[in-house]
Amino acid sequence: MTNDIEITNKNLVEYIAAIFGFNKLAQMLPGKDIKPSYLFIGFFSILDLAILQVYVHFTGGTHIFLRSPNVAIGYATVILGVFGIEYMSRSLNESISAVRVHERVEDYENSETQWIISWRTKIIIYIIGVIILYAHAIFNVGIPNQVTAVNLLFTWEFVLLPIIIEFTLTYISIHIRLPRQIKNTDMNMFFYDPRNMGGFAAVGVLLKRSYYLYTIALLMFFIYVYGRVFLSLGGYQPGLFDLIFFSTAWFIGLLSIAHSMYTMHRFMSNEKEDRIREIEEELHEALENPYDINNSTVDDPGKLEDAQRRLEQVRNTRVYPATFTMWSQIGISVFLPQLLQLTVQATL
Repeated sequence: MTNDIEITNKNLVEYIAAIFGFNKLAQMLPGKDIKPSYLFIGFFSILDLAILQVYVHFTGGTHIFLRSPNVAIGYATVILGVFGIEYMSRSLNESISAVRVHERVEDYENSETQWIISWRTKIIIYIIGVIILYAHAIFNVGIPNQVTAVNLLFTWEFVLLPIIIEFTLTYISIHIRLPRQIKNTDMNMFFYDPRNMGGFAAVGVLLKRSYYLYTIALLMFFIYVYGRVFLSLGGYQPGLFDLIFFSTAWFIGLLSIAHSMYTMHRFMSNEKEDRIREIEEELHEALENPYDINNSTVDDPGKLEDAQRRLEQVRNTRVYPATFTMWSQIGISVFLPQLLQLTVQATL
């Protein structure tokens, strides 16, 4: 549709991958389905595991997989991060188009910054992150060898930090900006929606699935932290800091899904109530003596029938963009990470 909104905001990971030439490399390789961002993280994973860590192993150290096999989940999390960014960005674009803003709001002027966090904001946050990262590496950790320097001052800066920032800001765009913009735009609900969600079913699915990605990332962090305990490797023992960090991250996720769903609920509930009040006025106009059911008469049968038909459509529309099954799935994903954390913590 020509009036659909198209989100074209830049992606930090794809942007940095292009700077390093992975767009050209993807075009040179056979097949057209290889994305530059996956080539990008694949290259740095090989650089770390097959070159830097092998160098460490043969110069008196121990390969990180032999010392801490649980770090494998860290690399899986990086892949999940890139996949999550791509999926959430694409689904956000599709969901905004499915809402059909131009059909609901007259003279609507589209600006992608209304729906997503701007490119300028991403760059500012990234620069601040790089400064903090370098300061931490130089003044707190120190640079004992070349391998540490590459990991702290190169891999973190160009691979991990962009993934963390892009994933986080895309998630915030979905759970904070998107529901608020829908609410602030004051668009009409689609009461003839066959799903009875006012035309916001796609938004509800996006909120749910993006929260799933957040929960999976949280569970991967849990496995990474407690992996040494599970594998009886000794050394680092998870403590209070890990408990607080995990619980805080879980609570932030809980607040995000609660905020987005509640914002959508308030908007949909208010819209539904406004339409019911409008139809109520029409019912009063179509009836004489409307408060006396025994003596009331119908002045305009056609108007009454039409109002009752529309009232039925409005009343059947849900005030949440979710079904009972979706709520059950969200409930499980909300409580599972914290329950797992507390259970394992109690056994230590």
